[in-house]
Amino acid sequence: MTASPEEDEALLENLRAEFGKRETMERLFHTVIPHLEEGQRTLVYILAQIDRIGHTAMEPFFLKSLFGPHYDRIILITGQGEGAGYNPFILQCPGPEFVHVPTPDPILPMLGFLDGGVHDLKLFHLCLASPQRVIRDFGRHVTTGGDIRYFELPDSIRMTGEAFLENVGMPAGSRFVTLHARDMSYLPEKAHHVFRCADIHTYREAIQRFVEAGYWVFRLGDRGGVPLEGYPEQVVDLPRHPGYSQAMDVFLSARCAFAFNQASGPEALVRAFGRPAATVNLVYELLRLPMKDDLLLFKHYLSARTGEPLSYAEILELGLPAVGKGEDFEAKGVVIRENSAEELADLAEIMIERDRSGAKSAGDVDLLTLFRTLGQNYEQMLLADPAMQTDNLDFYAYAHDFGRPVPSVLQRKGFLDRS
Repeated sequence: MTASPEEDEALLENLRAEFGKRETMERLFHTVIPHLEEGQRTLVYILAQIDRIGHTAMEPFFLKSLFGPHYDRIILITGQGEGAGYNPFILQCPGPEFVHVPTPDPILPMLGFLDGGVHDLKLFHLCLASPQRVIRDFGRHVTTGGDIRYFELPDSIRMTGEAFLENVGMPAGSRFVTLHARDMSYLPEKAHHVFRCADIHTYREAIQRFVEAGYWVFRLGDRGGVPLEGYPEQVVDLPRHPGYSQAMDVFLSARCAFAFNQASGPEALVRAFGRPAATVNLVYELLRLPMKDDLLLFKHYLSARTGEPLSYAEILELGLPAVGKGEDFEAKGVVIRENSAEELADLAEIMIERDRSGAKSAGDVDLLTLFRTLGQNYEQMLLADPAMQTDNLDFYAYAHDFGRPVPSVLQRKGFLDRS
């Protein structure tokens, strides 16, 4: 079960009260002060969700672009990390200006859910910003021409990764693809996220296309997922390999020719290293920011009553990008269907050709323009909604130049009809 809006607001009120306590601020200062250096402009940021790969990669990446030019050091306060979504190697990668400070304090990491802007505390600046605010602010930073600063791969992780590639028998100089398909083996208690998942069996033809084109394929994920069976040696089911280390998730994301992922944790890691990507089995979301040239293959949205596909205008009119739980789609009379094996294979061919030629065709410019225009109209509704403003949800990536739907999406019958 997820928290209700009332429970979320009660949590935030409690956290605001904690932030106002003298003893809380004293604990914060005692945590930060040992890591300060004289003459260094320092920003402290509290990363609340270190147990989720996506947030551990995404938030420091966005902070690096937003605040990196203005500070010499960025201190990340986190919990100590545990669970299936925790990867201790990620926070070695944002760059030498970042300092990771884990704490056993039960309250300090939770302050990362608060929005309060940047506070000048004399010895350092404290940035209180929820993940939603950081995502939105990065989106606006990019759309107004701001620079993007990427992660840097440490030599220690690079050497571990290169040794692993040699161990699995990949010939030197071979190109490889990272693959990730989320299923319900990851966080099975979160059944409301089933609409995000996909069946790995439908990827078989796409994987075969990669192998036939000379790529190795490394499947990221967790040991509980459906295993890859019946593939040649060039397809490595990473979490089941005896030489696997979580450092490999980082190395492969940083060095892949491109990624073929879903909108789940590992795709944020690929983005933080600036690698090309296709995101498949994708749902429309307010706060998901692909890179400009990423290719996007959205799932199919159908009317539960008629079985007919919804147009993009209908998807937006129903407010579906703001929906985050499966039962809410049901309440709106909407069924979401995964991409077919043929759709995935066709996009695999596009990514192979892109990698070989270096070309990044925009496809049908008129259709893309109409897609963006519909998104811009939707974003204007978000900007006029006080509740969306308060929750930092008044930004829609697909109204801007974040990623490009693949031609097959824009050409779906009736998809870009205005009514």
